[in-house]
Amino acid sequence: MKNREVVRQTQSLQALVKKSQAATGGDIEIQAHWAKYLCVLAAGLLENALVELYGDYCRRAASPAVANFSVAALGRIQNPKSQAFIDVSAAFNKAWGTALENFIEEDGRKEAINSIMANRHLIAHGRSSGITIARVSEYLGKVLDVFEFVEQQCK
Repeated sequence: MKNREVVRQTQSLQALVKKSQAATGGDIEIQAHWAKYLCVLAAGLLENALVELYGDYCRRAASPAVANFSVAALGRIQNPKSQAFIDVSAAFNKAWGTALENFIEEDGRKEAINSIMANRHLIAHGRSSGITIARVSEYLGKVLDVFEFVEQQCK
């Protein structure tokens, strides 16, 4: 991963996952609250990475005016489930979209992205969420695979 902002946010979230596991002292209720917080942060990372990774590509491949427009359009995408990543990728290059879709379908990556966003929605609206710290950590690993794949496509 080369995008500094995505790396920074990812490292911060991973460090917080590790700290939260130790900080909860085995208290299941506190772990549940931390898991919700971590899930919301992971959802924010998904939104930010979409803009950062494709924004980098736009800045390298287009004129400043077109890049600014594209980055602004990317920034309006909210709550990106896996299909949003595929749609954006395909908008740049249909072959990229197909390849990303195939990649996301493997190894639970689609479920990881969609579960983070679905749990974020539940949490934001005060509903019960069965998310755990371990599950957020697992999902984060799968999401990072997707980020690396997107970054490679945009080289």
